[in-house]
Amino acid sequence: MADLSGLIFLLLEMFLEVSASYSVSGLYRGVWYQPIEHYALLGQSFMNISGISAVRCSVRCLSHHGCFSFNYDHANQVCQMNNASAEHVCDNFQGMPQFSYYDATAKPMTCQNNFVSGNGKYAHVEACGDIEKLGLEDGSIPDESLSASSNWEDKDKSTAAGGRLNKKPPYTLIIGAWCPMRGDTNQWIQVDLGNPTYVTGVLTQGRNGGSAQWVTKYKVQFEPPSPACLVDVKEQLGQTQIFNGNTDRSNIVERRFFKPVLAVKIRIVPVEWYDFICLRFELLGCK
Repeated sequence: MADLSGLIFLLLEMFLEVSASYSVSGLYRGVWYQPIEHYALLGQSFMNISGISAVRCSVRCLSHHGCFSFNYDHANQVCQMNNASAEHVCDNFQGMPQFSYYDATAKPMTCQNNFVSGNGKYAHVEACGDIEKLGLEDGSIPDESLSASSNWEDKDKSTAAGGRLNKKPPYTLIIGAWCPMRGDTNQWIQVDLGNPTYVTGVLTQGRNGGSAQWVTKYKVQFEPPSPACLVDVKEQLGQTQIFNGNTDRSNIVERRFFKPVLAVKIRIVPVEWYDFICLRFELLGCK
């Protein structure tokens, strides 16, 4: 029986190596290995295997009862099998430029798109329709799914729900945007998507009415299905991407990610702004 089991896994390795040698996105027992690039779970490795691909590493991890996730060192072709996932030891989940982290307990993808990146652009393989707005502007994402670090509350009032694209204030004492209580780089607005969703970009806009205020630069963070940690959206070289925002209050500015991210939460973090932080926005992706 042990020999038969070994043969099955050998054949599986060979199949995956041929069909997905460029990445670990093959489906096995309903588990999608969704990589988190340039990160690794430190201090949890119980076995290192040299000279194998990330695909073969995924099969080894699946076949070992003690493996809950793995790091893959691309520079040295080393598979590091972990006895925990970053969801449980989030503090050990850290940026590592030459690594990718794979969670062996990741949930199946809800949107099985294929994206091919090159020069910052994507080729979209039709599997679930075109890239579209994810529901902030039209209200299909409910108010309770929006949260923020703080909300302006003086004689006028702002809420996270006011940060929807093209949102207009219902009456004069409500600000036509999300504006925090303080103007510093610790402020953020966040969307809980509920289910794992591919997000490919952001649409931004400044404040409607009142003072001329908008965000000129921002970064985006996302929480993958597992681990429950916020990860910065990266640019082509693996550094945190700083997106150029708005130059006026009304025009909508679209920014795409270098690569789509699979997320359950998205957070917008303003970095620079005109006069004060005020933002309306929408997410782009695959519902």
